[in-house]
Amino acid sequence: MKAKQPGFTLVELMFVLTVAAILLSIGIPGFRDFVRNSRMTTAANDLLADYNLARSEAVKRRVPVTLCKSDDGAACDDDPDTAFVGWIVFVDDADPTAAAATDGDGAVDAGEDILRGRELLDTIDVSADGVVTTFLPSGFPDDTPGPVATPLAPLIEVVLCDARGNVVSAGGVSAARGMRISATGRPTLSRDVDYIDDVLGGCP
Repeated sequence: MKAKQPGFTLVELMFVLTVAAILLSIGIPGFRDFVRNSRMTTAANDLLADYNLARSEAVKRRVPVTLCKSDDGAACDDDPDTAFVGWIVFVDDADPTAAAATDGDGAVDAGEDILRGRELLDTIDVSADGVVTTFLPSGFPDDTPGPVATPLAPLIEVVLCDARGNVVSAGGVSAARGMRISATGRPTLSRDVDYIDDVLGGCP
């Protein structure tokens, strides 16, 4: 008697390929969104943490501390028309040994320590109505460059978006992230679609 030849029939092979194609068509978009959400969350949390760092260091050191947009990790980029590709946090006092430290000019001068620098992924766009936030020793942001009109009015508003824009994502919240810093210096993060559009102006 002839031995049976092991293997798959053409019908079996086509069935397996069909099932695999269906599973991939369902799983790949979900995995892509998972990666995008993870990157967006990391970027927003990093920026939020560094605003809090700048504020707490200003109070602790009793000198101004600034967070500003930076494209090289060494100096502030004060051009509002250039892309937001990263930021730095630095002690904004050119003479930290002085009895009354009052520099806080929003620029990295000689002798000023950079506390932290970060780069932003090129898949994320940032829209901001300001590129520099200086926290005073009181923990309040310096409103000299653009005075706030009313108590608790925001000094700076930031929106982070990727290719999806401000759309509903997993969990019924926005794929974008909106951040607002009040006149008291407290940063808050939002994933509400309507809030990001109507209050913060939407994605860039």
